[in-house]
Amino acid sequence: MGDHSRTRLYQLLLFTSVFSILASSTVWKGQGNYTSLSDAFVQLANLTLLPASNREPSGGGQNLTHCCLLAVNASLEWLNGSVVEKAPYYLNASVDDLLAATKAGQFPCGAVWDGNSVGAPIVEVPYAWVEETCPGWQLSTSGIESQWLSPFVGFLLPAVVFCLTIPRRRKLTVWHQLFVPDLSRAISWLLAPLAMILAGMCAICDTICWLAMCFAFASPMLLSGFYEAYLDYIIINFLKEKTENFRLTLDMRCRLLFVVLCGNLDLEVKIRESDRQFMEWNTMHQNGNEHWPNFTTKTEQNPSSPWTHVQTLLYPIRTYRDSDIFTPRQWPLHDEECLVANCTDLKCKETPIPRSPRLLRDIGRTKTRLRTMLACQYSFGATIGCPIVFFLGAFVFAIVTILSNLGDNDTSLALAFGMWYMIIPHLSIVSGLLLAGNNPNTFEGVVAHEFGDTEDPQALEEKHFGTRLFELAYNSRYKPAWLWLRGRSKRDWVEKVWRTYKLRPPAGQKGEFVLDEDMDALRRLTTLSIMGWAVVISLTLLLMGVPFVLAFLTAFYTPQVGLSCRSLTFTVYAITQISQIVLWMWAFAGPPQQGKLLSFLRKGGVLDRKGFFTPTDTITLWSRETYFSLKSVWAILWYSLASTMGLGGVFTSIGGTMMQLMGVYRSGKCLINAEWWTKPNGGVGVIISSNYALEIEDANKYWASCGITATMFLGVVAFCGWWYQRRLRDLFRELVNDLGNPRTDREDVKATVAMPNGKKESASVSS
Repeated sequence: MGDHSRTRLYQLLLFTSVFSILASSTVWKGQGNYTSLSDAFVQLANLTLLPASNREPSGGGQNLTHCCLLAVNASLEWLNGSVVEKAPYYLNASVDDLLAATKAGQFPCGAVWDGNSVGAPIVEVPYAWVEETCPGWQLSTSGIESQWLSPFVGFLLPAVVFCLTIPRRRKLTVWHQLFVPDLSRAISWLLAPLAMILAGMCAICDTICWLAMCFAFASPMLLSGFYEAYLDYIIINFLKEKTENFRLTLDMRCRLLFVVLCGNLDLEVKIRESDRQFMEWNTMHQNGNEHWPNFTTKTEQNPSSPWTHVQTLLYPIRTYRDSDIFTPRQWPLHDEECLVANCTDLKCKETPIPRSPRLLRDIGRTKTRLRTMLACQYSFGATIGCPIVFFLGAFVFAIVTILSNLGDNDTSLALAFGMWYMIIPHLSIVSGLLLAGNNPNTFEGVVAHEFGDTEDPQALEEKHFGTRLFELAYNSRYKPAWLWLRGRSKRDWVEKVWRTYKLRPPAGQKGEFVLDEDMDALRRLTTLSIMGWAVVISLTLLLMGVPFVLAFLTAFYTPQVGLSCRSLTFTVYAITQISQIVLWMWAFAGPPQQGKLLSFLRKGGVLDRKGFFTPTDTITLWSRETYFSLKSVWAILWYSLASTMGLGGVFTSIGGTMMQLMGVYRSGKCLINAEWWTKPNGGVGVIISSNYALEIEDANKYWASCGITATMFLGVVAFCGWWYQRRLRDLFRELVNDLGNPRTDREDVKATVAMPNGKKESASVSS
């Protein structure tokens, strides 16, 4: 055979091979060889009107993929071996395009990402058809992890772990009899498994309740936390400045440090008789002096208050004698025996109490108490930093899943709810950066040697249904404030300091007490201005707003694009939280300072006199004479709004989460935008297919971008929280280390120590 003939044979064989390949790959285009619709689309084989489920559609038995198949089946018919369109036609592609997409593995019902951004054809039906043909909702299935398992394990369970680190005042009571102490009897062993089950159920209910509370009152918790952190920052910087300028006595510096650590405890508590007896005994043994006496007033002090206990702890290291019971003077007093008017003789000036070896030991004990109370707090890295890493891991997993399966709505919605749950880690971060300890037993251990308690703190509490159902979270004589009240509690402690010490003896001469400039400076610094409140509110809105915005954008741009069930849930929740910020500011920020502009709104104005800025004061509600007063109106209005917004927060957070996990949102109502819920909506188009071009585009443009932003933002917030609390702790330790250091003593103390006969004179004065 010649070369020419051999070449022709090879060309013939090549042509035959190519033709056979083309023929086999394009046989579906023949449109005349099909015996039925299911022959062209195997997905339509054995299609029934109702999905294969044992549940009613109203109970979660619906299936949107089955609805899509019904819509495709209703749009096509078989005619003479070909598939043709049938009115009404619910696809946006021709029959030939649909056949080609099916051949490529992109049949619109149940299609998944295959790397092609074109995606599958769209199946869009009127909402009236969905209501008639596919009512009800689709229950989440265990086979599709992104529907419920991914958000539950990846985001909700870590949020539960974070909420357990958030301090609280009370918890659900677990019946003590469930923990049988005596296991010597057989009946105890038989009842032990049942007791363990009941105790576990109580613990689960308590965790769910606290998670709901954290979600419902997240914004006032964040606002109050930032307020306390801001006050801590102000107090520590105030101490640092005054220490460098030698303006404060040793006991005042210690007092303010204790305020930083104990400012979250209830200031006014029920008086215990044993505490009263101790205080009376202690005041009987105070040394007096005729020249510079210990003054007492008729002002009754609460012997059970932690403030009194702090004063008692600091009493041995006081610089001067008392201006009241357990209230040492901060500046020297002029000799009370001096008869010279306007005397300026330095010999008549009170000398500080000498630094005896016993006093030096007391200073060392005080420094140890302060260091120990700070060191007993939980480590930020162990309690918050490590869980944050695992929470971020869930974000990374969701982002990778989105990028590997573009167009999967379930994954995007799981990511949206995960970004929403970022609020709980934010709460944990803010509560973890505060310097005041969450557990009051630390402070109780510090003062235990001073007070002989023989009663269980729980037994001293007033018993009623509420206290029996919810017991104290810490079995201590001291009660920490709820997180949403901690900022105001710290402010009350600071106010207690400057009100107690706002007057001082005049400098250099005899006369009436005058305003203490340092205490007035403390008052002005801790009374937040408009700019100060703007900083606190801005930080609160930032940590509340970023999770909302990211979750909202992801849900909004998950087709059907627009405001619907999930994005509306986020919106309603945001409204409740913003409203609670307004209510918190109304109740706890206090009136603006006095001024000429809008005087009726300011301190001392008409609204202030009528109780507008104290709406949480309910005393007027329990008296017939004052029940119909304006103060009662403010109280009723405030508590009504707070209850409404709190319940709204619980419903949207816990209810919305449950409806998403169960699949209630996977229904026809949630496939249309909320604006059509109250309008004629029968003709509104509803897309019920999957993996179409718009989903793929939104996954690239919004879903992955929001997920990456959320991951970075949470990491930055955690790092900033760690850095802030680490810096403040170091500053606190430096201030503690400076206590008792002669270089940081005030000038009057240094002058006394430097006197040639200072020790002798001081000793004679103190006798």
